[in-house]
Amino acid sequence: MNVKGAATRLQTSRKAATLLLACTLLCSTTTSLFAQTTVTATPLLPGTAPAGDGTTSATPATGVGAAADAEQAAPAAAAPAPQQLWRPSNNPGDPIYEQQDDAGQPYAEAENPYEPTVDGGENPRIATEPGQTPGIRLGTFLLRPAISQTINTEKQTNTGGPSRRNYLTTGIRGTLTSDWSRHALTVTGDGAWERNFGGDKDGEEPRARIEADLRLDLGEETKANLKAGYEFSREDTTDPNALTGAAVQGGEHRFTTGASIERDFGKLRGLAALDLSRTVYTDAKGLDGRPISLSDRDQNGANLRGRIGYELSPALIPFLELNAGKTKYDSRLDNSGYARSSNSYGAKIGTEVDLGEKTRGEAAIGYLRKQYDDDRLASIGALTLDGELNWSPQRGTNVNLGLRTTIEDFAGGPQGGWISYRLDAGLTHELRNNLVARLTGQIVHRTFPSSDIENAVEYTAGAGLTWGLNRYLDLTADVSYQWTPVYDSDEFRVGAGLVLKR
Repeated sequence: MNVKGAATRLQTSRKAATLLLACTLLCSTTTSLFAQTTVTATPLLPGTAPAGDGTTSATPATGVGAAADAEQAAPAAAAPAPQQLWRPSNNPGDPIYEQQDDAGQPYAEAENPYEPTVDGGENPRIATEPGQTPGIRLGTFLLRPAISQTINTEKQTNTGGPSRRNYLTTGIRGTLTSDWSRHALTVTGDGAWERNFGGDKDGEEPRARIEADLRLDLGEETKANLKAGYEFSREDTTDPNALTGAAVQGGEHRFTTGASIERDFGKLRGLAALDLSRTVYTDAKGLDGRPISLSDRDQNGANLRGRIGYELSPALIPFLELNAGKTKYDSRLDNSGYARSSNSYGAKIGTEVDLGEKTRGEAAIGYLRKQYDDDRLASIGALTLDGELNWSPQRGTNVNLGLRTTIEDFAGGPQGGWISYRLDAGLTHELRNNLVARLTGQIVHRTFPSSDIENAVEYTAGAGLTWGLNRYLDLTADVSYQWTPVYDSDEFRVGAGLVLKR
């Protein structure tokens, strides 16, 4: 009995050991499957392969070879995992990463590249300064027009007594610029039309001007310019040729054209230019309303000039300039019986200054002589002072100075002409980014060497403000005063209005 019980216990122990071993194997397999399922549930980046430790590898997963490489890389647990682009899992302790915005990704190529121009160059956009209108795109040109409407009052005092008028002025101006890769065309124009209240046209001074300049880049050292222009203005009552007692002075149409070529020869700079002009006068109106013809003053003009300069430095270029001109009247004799066609000759020496954006300009001194076809008209010689200066002492402030010497012809009589020295000055300053102040001044000195007429000096001063209400609309206000002591004449003007820009 004891032997049988021992055998039974031995068999039972073997069965228990077998069950224990089977349980152990089953639990191990279940744990392994659960771990594999957890790793597989982790999202992966496109093109990455899973590593043995549950992290991702930057190596692209392509086929069986990639999987084998991933298995070999599994023991290298010390290698840092690359940053994920979005939240990989919700397991506690895992790092949290935010999804990256697609807008921050660089594009492979620009969506809106510059279009090529007709000559094969690039067509970049013209930079727009703060407060400047964008303009109107016309192919490879940019047009910036503006129209203004102002209300003005004017008071005059002269030998005929005081007078006053109130009037409206409608103005238009604009610029047309090209953005070609080579060459450049610039067209500028402005005009104004005055209308008195009450229908009386006395004192109205319409004016218009347009100029076109075409620059041709013929080579690295050669540049040519072609230009043309038109200008209309009414003769001022203080001009020596103004008709005494006329209700309306005559108008002057002036057409101009010219060509120049400039070339650098190392340190030398050469310039040759030809300027042509045509001047036509309209009838004046007498006090009785009758027209007064001024056609005997219609004329053609031509002027040829050459300049040679030497570059001491990029900022300083002394030069010598010679010129010769001819004035030909349509009528061989004017209404007073004199032949006023003439020839003129001149020379001047000066220097160009270029200090970058701050200071640019030139100044010259010379001599000009004009000789008339009629021997009864005395020749006139004059010392000439010419120059211009553009100075910007600080951003938003600009100073402009101009000095010019000319010899003008009398409209009739035994006097040949007179010498005119004209100085212009202007100052603009930005008080704020949308408020600009202006100051202007002018002095004209006239001498009459062939006549007993007393020398005359005319002074003009003005001030104005421009307030930019927005990018397209400005409010303007201006005041000016003109005084000519020798004629006991003065003129005072005040005006305000709106300017619409595009």
